[in-house]
Amino acid sequence: MAAVGLDTTITQALSGLQVGIDQARSAAGDVARLTIGSQTVQDTIKPLLDLQQSEQAVALNTKIIQAEDENLGRFIDEQV
Repeated sequence: MAAVGLDTTITQALSGLQVGIDQARSAAGDVARLTIGSQTVQDTIKPLLDLQQSEQAVALNTKIIQAEDENLGRFIDEQV
């Protein structure tokens, strides 16, 4: 039963990780397309904020995956 919860948590974290990476790619592309003088301040800042937000999402989901990996290791150790 614990394995089902672990599988679900890791699957959701991997999905969140992929979303974060996709958002980072999109935001990085937006940043790369910025040109000086052709954007408003808001248009310039938004992709940078999106990039920062996606970085945080990737970091959070990575920590979840690491925690679940440690839990799985403990579970295996206890069974042996």
